[in-house]
Formats: sequence, structure tokens, C-alpha cells
Amino acid sequence: MSRRIITSTPTVTRSAGPAIGKEPSIQMASQATPDDFLGRLIKYIPAEIVALFIAVRGIIPSNAPAALMWWIAVLSWLLVPLYFWIATTRDGEPPMYRQILFGSVAFPVWVFAIGGPPTAQWTWYQAHSYIGSVLLIFLTVVFGWLEPKPGS
Repeated sequence: MSRRIITSTPTVTRSAGPAIGKEPSIQMASQATPDDFLGRLIKYIPAEIVALFIAVRGIIPSNAPAALMWWIAVLSWLLVPLYFWIATTRDGEPPMYRQILFGSVAFPVWVFAIGGPPTAQWTWYQAHSYIGSVLLIFLTVVFGWLEPKPGS
């Protein structure tokens, strides 16, 4: 499965007429079925980078400096637009800027919702950790509703 959101971009195909001397017909055909709400919702989630962040975080000892966990979070976040750029430009397609932006916005919300280091060091977060999960739910649903323009 491609990580690129499939829009309803039609392609033009030409076929020869049934007989000599007749005009060739032009037909509009879609390359693939456009992603529905659930398909878009899943493809906006930077799942591979979230998994990378969780895996690296799990390797770091619990007594490591908090600054190290922040560096891991920031470096992972910087990988999100790079990853989505590569994933959406495969096969010579133009980049899907909306998907790159939404994935980049979603990653810190995922970090906040997952909890633990580095956000757990904040006293405020310890008392309000549920806010990250609520924000993640709403953000994910709203992003799923937003369909990119064809060819964007």
C-alpha cells in the first residue's frame, strides 16, 4: 500500500475508433480508487516515525538526561516531513504538501498523547496527560475529513 493519499485525479486515455476514418474516443479513467475517510486518516498518521520514536525511547535508560529525550523527539519530528516527502513523491508524483504538513503537525501531538519521556517531566503534564489523548482523537478525525485537492 502506498503512503500517498489517492485523490480523484482522472487520467485521459485515448482509444482508436472502431473503424478506419472515425475519430478516436477519449475516455476519462481513474488510476486508482480515491482514499475514503479511513484511508486518508491512516495515511496522515506518521506511524513509521512514531514507531521509530517509541523504539529509540525504549532503548534509552530511564536515568538518561531529559535533554536527550527532547533531542530524540525533535530529531524524530524533523524526519516526518522528509519521510512524507519521499513517500509522496515516489513514481515521479509531485509532493503532497497537505499530507506532509498534517503529518508534521500530528507528530508532536502523538508524542504528547503517548506520554512518558520527554513530556512527563512537566508537572502540568502529569496532572493533565489526558489532554494529549483528547487532542489526538479530534486532530485525527478532522484530518481524515480533509481531502486533498486532486493533483495537490
